[in-house]
Amino acid sequence: MSAQHTKRKAGWFITVLIAIAVVAVFATVRNDSPNPNTEPVSSTRPAGWASLERIINARKTWDVAFQPWSGKSAPDFTVRDIDGRTHKLSDSQGKNLLVVFWATWCPACIAEIPHLVDLRKMYGEEELTILAVSNESPDVLKKFVAAKDISYTVATLGDGALPEPFSNVKSIPTTFFIDPNGKIKLAALGLVPLEEAKAIVEAEQGF
Repeated sequence: MSAQHTKRKAGWFITVLIAIAVVAVFATVRNDSPNPNTEPVSSTRPAGWASLERIINARKTWDVAFQPWSGKSAPDFTVRDIDGRTHKLSDSQGKNLLVVFWATWCPACIAEIPHLVDLRKMYGEEELTILAVSNESPDVLKKFVAAKDISYTVATLGDGALPEPFSNVKSIPTTFFIDPNGKIKLAALGLVPLEEAKAIVEAEQGF
């Protein structure tokens, strides 16, 4: 075997060793790096808090318009449901409350209905109130509720004026998550998937 051939073989062997070392270092770095899609388990945080934090961080646009209201008491207002009964936000003190602004002609609002129906099934009336508010007439809403078999409270805004921040709603659906102490957790702009809605409902105020 010539010296040149031996030198070439040795060079090839060294190249292979270097490649293996690089792959091993890269694999170690990947294993040591935190996964942005996971949350460390912490027994000191309230149930659902990490999920809420992740949702807020991932979807900051949900809360931008109403961020100054996060953690503040929700101003009270009164609406009538499609059967003429009166509902006040303060009636829901002691339980979680979702106030959903929507309309029957809104595709995203319609797509969100099954999530709200499932949420209604998950929690009893003593745990959660869902109040869906539209500016449409009771007759229109009644027909729609019957057709879609909606199981939560649907109310009409009518000519009533809303206090801030509810009067600042510019797009639908917009959902206000309010905790049992009457404080606003989050204002979610757009459709809220069921699992994310459940995480927000179960989370304590963590921010």
